[in-house]
Order: sequence, then structure tokens, then C-alpha cells
Amino acid sequence: MHLPKTFKRSIYWTRIVMSFAVLLSATTLILLMEIGDKTMLTTMCLSAQYRKPWYVLIVSLTALAVSSIMAVLLGTFLSTALPLDIIIYISGFLFIGLGVYSFVGFEEEEQSCEKPGTLVSMFTLILFSELGDKSQLAILALAVQSLFPIWVFVGAIVGFVIVNAIGVAVGDKISEKLPMRGIRISTGFIFIAFGILILFSIL
Repeated sequence: MHLPKTFKRSIYWTRIVMSFAVLLSATTLILLMEIGDKTMLTTMCLSAQYRKPWYVLIVSLTALAVSSIMAVLLGTFLSTALPLDIIIYISGFLFIGLGVYSFVGFEEEEQSCEKPGTLVSMFTLILFSELGDKSQLAILALAVQSLFPIWVFVGAIVGFVIVNAIGVAVGDKISEKLPMRGIRISTGFIFIAFGILILFSIL
């Protein structure tokens, strides 16, 4: 059966738009989650100690990429192993839970600023700080209900690049000036809104 060219073209552009929407959502969520997060603060602090702070950025992004791949792979597995309604509930309630945590679990993030002996130890420090972190859970929540998990990963990496590049560029001088409570409250509202929209199958 041959589909009309106009129909094929429509499907093609629909996929493009949906992929871009997924990428933009992942990038935005990571930006919201990581501004002032302990990983960004650690990157700021470590970059101030190294003569070549871009090494810190590369190592940090490598660790974050590994963490993101874990979340996307788990999300992809769950999306194929579970019924659609269960997937919607998991994703929606994960976002709502992260939003509530932003309100009731607020505290100043503590960063490890002790200079690691090697780049490997720096990689390990950042990777283990991300395992089970709220940004990894957010990536999981997106991947589990997305038709384009690869774009969830790409969007997350774009967000991490932006946040950590800022951290490397400014060092640890600006971290105390960030309005953390306002950022957390705004993030909480946005995450709860995402969760509700997913539960009602709007996203």
C-alpha cells in the first residue's frame, strides 16, 4: 500500500515538531533543576581550583551523560514493559513528587569542594552525586512516556552543557547571589503542572 506523498510529508513534519518539543522540554526541565543544584555548585567550585577549568566541564558532562543514559535506558525499558496507563501514572506522579519536594524539601545544596586527586576521581564524585538525584528522576519521567527517548537524552545534555558552562565561566563567585528559594518554588510549580498535564494526557 502506497501512502500519498502529502500524507508522508505530514508524518515527517509531525515527527520533526514532536522531536523538537521533546528536546525543548528536556532542556528546559534540566535548566530548571540544575540552576543552583549541587552539581552546578560543585562544578563552579572545582573550576575555580583548576588552571584549566574546561577539563572540569568535560569531566562533569561525561559523568552527567552516563547518568542520563542510565535514566533514558530505564525509561525506555519501562515504556515497553508496562501498560500505557501505568506509564502515564508513573511519569505524572514522578513530576508531581519532584514538584512537592521542591517546596517541602528545600535546603541549601551542599557541594563537595575538596579538589579530587585525579580526573577519574572527579568523574566518580559527580556521577555518584547524580545517581538517584532529582534531575536523573526527571529524565526518567520524560523518557518513560516519550516516543523519542533519544531526544530526551539530547535535550538533557544541552541543558547540562548550558548550566555547567555557566558554572565554569563564573567559578564559585556568583553562587551565593542566586535567589535559590525563588528558583525552587518556580521549579516546583512547573513540575507539578507537568505532572498534572501528563496525568490528563495533555502532554
